[in-house]
Amino acid sequence: MKSTVKTTDEAKFIVNQSEKLLPTLQEDTKTKETADFYKALGDETRLRIIGMLLVDNLCMCEIVAGLDIPTSTISHHLKLLERGNVIRSQKEGRYTVYFLNKDSVLPFLQ
Repeated sequence: MKSTVKTTDEAKFIVNQSEKLLPTLQEDTKTKETADFYKALGDETRLRIIGMLLVDNLCMCEIVAGLDIPTSTISHHLKLLERGNVIRSQKEGRYTVYFLNKDSVLPFLQ
C-alpha cells in the first residue's frame, strides 16, 4: 500500500474525525483520566493487585505479603491504580484499606 505524507490540513481533519469516533478525546481532562485508567491496567503487578482486590479489600501490608514485593513498589502501583480510578482507599484506624472500584473495572475484566 502506497502512502504519502499528509498535509497539515489533512492531519487536522484526521484529528477531528478521531474526536468524533472517540468522544473521550474531545476534552483534555477526560482524555487524561482515560489514559490514566488504561495505564493502571497495563502492568502485570497491578493486574495481580486487582485480582487480589476482586477477592477482598486489603491493606498494603497484606498485598505486600501476598505478592512478596517490596512495600515501596506496591505503594507505587497502588498510587497509579488510584490515579486511574481503578481502586479506592479508606483509612481504618492505623491502616489504609484498598478496594476495587468495581463499576469502572469489571466491564474491562470480563
